[in-house]
Amino acid sequence: MITTSDAYGLVIVYALILATLSLYVLLKKRNVRIDRRKIIHILTGNFIFVWWLFESQLPMLIFFTIPFMVLLFLSAPDSKIEPLRRSIIGEASAKGHSYGLFFYAVSITVLVAFFFDHFIAASIGVVAMSYGDGFGSIVGKRFGRRPVHGKKTLEGSLGVFTATFVMTLVVLTFYSFIIDQGLYASLFSGNLHPVLVALIAGAFTAIVELYSPGEYDNLIIPISVAILMVFLGF
Repeated sequence: MITTSDAYGLVIVYALILATLSLYVLLKKRNVRIDRRKIIHILTGNFIFVWWLFESQLPMLIFFTIPFMVLLFLSAPDSKIEPLRRSIIGEASAKGHSYGLFFYAVSITVLVAFFFDHFIAASIGVVAMSYGDGFGSIVGKRFGRRPVHGKKTLEGSLGVFTATFVMTLVVLTFYSFIIDQGLYASLFSGNLHPVLVALIAGAFTAIVELYSPGEYDNLIIPISVAILMVFLGF
């Protein structure tokens, strides 16, 4: 059964996705020279600021993560369903790794299903994927000059570290606030300083992203970072 809180969460999540896709279309129409796929990659991760509204996994899985996972799979470049393949989502998928956005949705589904009692850890995993990997790619393509591993550069890795570090602090600050307000009950048991946690998350994400195969980093990064955060007490 969907509660009022679940319904609010779903409305906000769908509004966020609609706004993100609308921005993608606007940037395309204005021919803005930016990796529009990364806009979807980064901004979609902001759903973490509302998923604490959900009172159980089922509404999120049934009405959010699983449908989008199926939609993204059917919109992949080699899909037999032409309308989906030529859609905005299909176009975004074609600009990167064929199943990159699909794996993005798979990771979120896994985190919702298995980390429901550890949303702080899961949220840090998501921002490591969305903001960390997303900005790392943008910085690497724009400023990358020093190769480190394969086609990945020191500048790109620093982008991953910095974005993950900043967003981890944002996540910890946000959850600290809603916990203090009595809006969310956390199992948090760690006693590490937030800056230290952010440094660990940033460094770990940068290393994992550096050595992860590009087509699978949307799976490896969020899940591995979330597991690490659980071990740290979140």
